[in-house]
Amino acid sequence: MIATCTLNPSLDYYLEFEDEIESDKTNRSTLEYYEAGGKGINVSVVLNNLGVPSKAFGFLGGFVKDYYISLLTKYSNIQPNFTYIDGNTRINIKCLGKDNIDLNAVGPYITQESMENLKAKVLRLNEGDFFVLNGNTQPNLNEDIISLLKELIDNGVKVIVDTNIDLLKEVIKLKPFLVKTTVEELENVYGELDSAKDVAKVAKEFYQNGAEHAVIIYESEKAMMASKEGCFKCKFVYDEIVNSVGVGDSFVAGFIMNYIRSHDAVDSFRFGAACGCATAYSKSLATREKVDKYYEEVEVKEIDD
Repeated sequence: MIATCTLNPSLDYYLEFEDEIESDKTNRSTLEYYEAGGKGINVSVVLNNLGVPSKAFGFLGGFVKDYYISLLTKYSNIQPNFTYIDGNTRINIKCLGKDNIDLNAVGPYITQESMENLKAKVLRLNEGDFFVLNGNTQPNLNEDIISLLKELIDNGVKVIVDTNIDLLKEVIKLKPFLVKTTVEELENVYGELDSAKDVAKVAKEFYQNGAEHAVIIYESEKAMMASKEGCFKCKFVYDEIVNSVGVGDSFVAGFIMNYIRSHDAVDSFRFGAACGCATAYSKSLATREKVDKYYEEVEVKEIDD
């Protein structure tokens, strides 16, 4: 089983504009629609598009929750298993035009009772299952999340983590299956990373400190991976990006799916990059047809020490 967890999901309200969005003016959209948002949900959606079932954990609450769940019913391979809370799930506004504008809410406070409810559900996972924690973790949950991930790893669950860098660095010590982050996140801790060599150094550090596979997305179009097989890089965006939302999440979904069938980390790195590419060149998240097309184009190169 693959389980994804989105601790701070969002109902994303998309507005598309033909004209430039201007301040101090009424801007009228040409198209509006809603999507169930959140990085863990993005992973589940891409897995669904690849024909792979997943169970979706996280917190939902308020008047948003029922509509959010209804949006997931169109995905036959996603099984929602959310913990319901008293607070309102956030609504994010995505304005798409000549310049994209994101207006993201902070999200609700999660009580200890709600966290314990979530932990009880997640700890039913068995040895060999995959658990994907994607997206921002609320600061008051850090200790609970570290405790949960430790117990999962001790139970033989393969844990994948893509969250805020301060928590990610602590999780690496637990020896997770995969960690994934971006240079933008890393620079909050490491300062400016000027070159691929700098990125490779951090990826190797993460691997040496415990991560079985450490992946870093950099320059919005390239990926680096350090693992026991070595250090590898690839470029997965070759033209102008159509959509940057969910590129990294698509990578995670593709890596997991391919690893389950091949147990080949390097080929999974390549397949994950193809999934990221398929999302980057689409208005929506990656589909199997597009992934197969871009898989043939992605080239992985080993980096010499």
